[in-house]
Amino acid sequence: MTVPPPATAALPSRTLRTASIVVLAFAAMFLLFGLSMLGAALGPGLEARELVASGRSGTVTDARVHSWSADQQMHSSLELTFTGTDGEQLVAETDHRPEYVRGRSVTGWADEFQGKEQLIGRPVTYLLGDPPTVELTSELPALASGGWGFPHFLGLAFVVIGCGAAVGGLISLHRARRRMTLERS
Repeated sequence: MTVPPPATAALPSRTLRTASIVVLAFAAMFLLFGLSMLGAALGPGLEARELVASGRSGTVTDARVHSWSADQQMHSSLELTFTGTDGEQLVAETDHRPEYVRGRSVTGWADEFQGKEQLIGRPVTYLLGDPPTVELTSELPALASGGWGFPHFLGLAFVVIGCGAAVGGLISLHRARRRMTLERS
């Protein structure tokens, strides 16, 4: 003797509509988070390509390093003072530094640091704007041709999950609205 499968009760149409809206909200969250991750991961490469295409050249006249501690690691950025193509002294900051430049183990700004003498006289490529963009010319090829890494793939995965959730939420919302219309008539 075979036992029939248990009957599954359909969700009420209003409950289905509410669940669909919640799923769409999560889909939007996943999409926005994934797109922002992709934008942050692609940013340095796009910026480097823009500098290669339309940047102006200059020469480093002074530099200082800014070190800070985050996530139990030391991070550093460079503030470059350079002479632009028109002879004007400009100051801009970059997060990309050559391997020979070492930040200090103390947080804050330092005028003297390891590798400073190698930076002075080096060519830079810059774009004026708000904020101005500057990179050492020697660092541009590596930045412009950088491949995809973990943040790229994770951002893409969140976008795909968000799209899938959005499709499922829209289908479910459509079914709920159709049921509500049938219930009214």
